[in-house]
Amino acid sequence: MMEAQDVVLRLLHKNITAEIIVKVKSGPKGYGLLLKLRLLLYAMLIEIFSTRKLLNHLKKRPFILDNLGFQTLPNKRTIDRWKKAMDYELQQAITLAGDRYLQLSESEWTIIDSTPLVDENDSEATMGYNSQGQFVGFKLHMSCDEKEVPLRACVTQAHVHDSQKAKEILAPTEKAGGDCGYDSKELKEYAKKQGTRLITSHNPRRQGRQAKKPTPKILKAVRYHIEQCNGFVKSEVMRHLWTLVKGLKAKTVFALSAVLAIQALAIFNLTTWGYPSIRIQEVRI
Repeated sequence: MMEAQDVVLRLLHKNITAEIIVKVKSGPKGYGLLLKLRLLLYAMLIEIFSTRKLLNHLKKRPFILDNLGFQTLPNKRTIDRWKKAMDYELQQAITLAGDRYLQLSESEWTIIDSTPLVDENDSEATMGYNSQGQFVGFKLHMSCDEKEVPLRACVTQAHVHDSQKAKEILAPTEKAGGDCGYDSKELKEYAKKQGTRLITSHNPRRQGRQAKKPTPKILKAVRYHIEQCNGFVKSEVMRHLWTLVKGLKAKTVFALSAVLAIQALAIFNLTTWGYPSIRIQEVRI
């Protein structure tokens, strides 16, 4: 069985963090970006979502703290602050990890979509719509390849339309696909400039449903990959527990840590065994 700390260290090193623009500066104790990201990723990989439980876990295993690069154990307030302030840096880390994965893999597709993070009891939640209808909460906008490995991700409130975040989650692969929410001339031209052919379902807009064209067969063949990836992130990694944290920033850190965990698993397995397995159970046994 692989060790979670090994997965973390394979992905998060000084070369990757050197490319990230830091929005939140280190506190007085001087914990740098690399250590913050490592701890958030490690906690997600081993399924410890409570800061108190994470501290107890690390106190009993000081060798893990040492392996992750810490000289001292952060206190609860410090870690809680990271969980509410690392959204900007995590999104960049995911983009860099996605690019690293694409360098190693032979991916042809970027499949894009959003999925609801329902939470009617969060004061920052808004009303949005998806294929199932109306919901209250937030959205995880994400892209993956044909092996269901995430490439890009971001989180918004539920009312934000999918098209507004499309450019942020569109990775530079040969082909990309999405539903009718991404059917726009501007987005297709943007994709073309980066060398990507964007294939979408047709959005008839004001012409009415009778004018809608059939979904391209090539898109139908790959569309389910993003649905599977969305479901895996929510059910297997986050365990549907995003309601435990409140506020857009905290939700974003929680969800993006989950996406980064899958990328870390994929890269570790791809470089070790030659296939990008994303089975989270491999480090949660």
